[in-house]
Amino acid sequence: MPQHLVISVRFLQPWFHGRTETSEPEWPPSPLRLFQAMVASSSRRWIGPDFVTKAEPFFHWLERQPAPRLLASRAVPATEGYRLFVPNNQADLVAAQWAAGKDASIAEYRTEKDVRPSQVKDGAEVHFVYAITESEGVDFSALVEAARALTHLGWGIDQVAGNAAILDDAGIANMAGESWLPVDGHASVRARIPTLGTLDDLKRRHAGFLARIGPEGFKPVPMLTAFTVIGYRRANDPVGRPFAAFALRTMDGQSFKAFDPIRRTRDVAGMMRHAVADMAKRQGWAEARINTFVHGKSVDGAKLASGVPSPDRFSYLPIPTVNHRFGRVEAIRRILVTAPLENHTEVHWARQALAGTSLQAEATATPMTALLVPLENDGVLRCFIDCATTWVTVTPVILSGYDDRSPTKAERLLRLALVQTGFNQTLVDQVQIEWRGVGFLPGVDLASRYLPPENLNHRPRYHVRLRFPHPVAGPLAVGSGRFRGFGLFVQDR
Repeated sequence: MPQHLVISVRFLQPWFHGRTETSEPEWPPSPLRLFQAMVASSSRRWIGPDFVTKAEPFFHWLERQPAPRLLASRAVPATEGYRLFVPNNQADLVAAQWAAGKDASIAEYRTEKDVRPSQVKDGAEVHFVYAITESEGVDFSALVEAARALTHLGWGIDQVAGNAAILDDAGIANMAGESWLPVDGHASVRARIPTLGTLDDLKRRHAGFLARIGPEGFKPVPMLTAFTVIGYRRANDPVGRPFAAFALRTMDGQSFKAFDPIRRTRDVAGMMRHAVADMAKRQGWAEARINTFVHGKSVDGAKLASGVPSPDRFSYLPIPTVNHRFGRVEAIRRILVTAPLENHTEVHWARQALAGTSLQAEATATPMTALLVPLENDGVLRCFIDCATTWVTVTPVILSGYDDRSPTKAERLLRLALVQTGFNQTLVDQVQIEWRGVGFLPGVDLASRYLPPENLNHRPRYHVRLRFPHPVAGPLAVGSGRFRGFGLFVQDR
């Protein structure tokens, strides 16, 4: 049975003050933070030559290991912070006054520092799980001693008790905590991990710290550079969806082309689907593939596809403009083409193939045309794709069945819609859901006034607010109309 090295840390107080390189709250603590803390504890336990013989072998082993899986208690930013007054690194001014024979105090040179730690719940523990694939030359008993010598992880006030053990899969399965997995694609957080050379770089930095003041004055301490950064996400986090974003412009490209989200959401989505199908046909896609992936129909194109999980196909999401200056939702001026993560190749194709093409209405009383211009960095777009805890609809969610005006049945259908979208059932059970016929944002009309796709015209539809236990990333479209722009969510600020 596979063996794992598990390094465990228990916080003596349910608070963690660690920050990322961008000064954002860090949770769970990064493997590099653990590595640095263990180097510090080991250097106190084994001094000089003993550190080289006892500690360095297992630190070099840790440097070679893939990123560990993490099992961590839940943590949320504290609702109330506090303020410290700390030295502002102007000791040179104080020293200059001393050199001139004047009285001076470093206490007069302090600056404000606002602190908002993370509150750790459910035991305040973190477990770093390393799969043991090779262990030649590693003294795991010494590594256990180093883990048990841990006293701090994070700031100096983040006191901990450490331990380490060798466990099999059954032992890991019995451990509590949210499971965080290292991932190459969409990630919930970014974490630093040690790599080959990290220990030597820490020793170089420590030597620089000791020699920072000398005959030539102050020398800055060198930065730690021997590490890498990877993504982590919870095991039950939704997998991100790749997307191609386009601005809808007038045919001369000079201004945005605007469409009414109440009357035209389904039409703009249909125009985009038609443009994608036309381009796919011209570039040699098989008819069966166009029927299923582009149109969302059966292989022969005779009927609509169905299924509990989201089928592999494009979604077309017209984006209403969120105008924060005036506090309202306005016309459609952008559109997304998305697909499941495993279909990122098709999304990349859409981004390249559709740039500069135009949308043409199939049959409308008034001309509807728009030029597709690729969109990269856009403030409105970020409201629909960035991470957030609370999301609200800008177009109503269309239920997959009839709720018979029963709140219990409506909630069950809404949670089913989240599962059908691809959310993990464990996460869905934790989501707080509100729904009503009236929009949650200014500018959003009654749910009953939006024109849905014709095959969904008689299904119940509601505006919805979702509160997740932790931030999730967009784009987020839920319900039976999610492939045609309905059930589209935006961050609730």
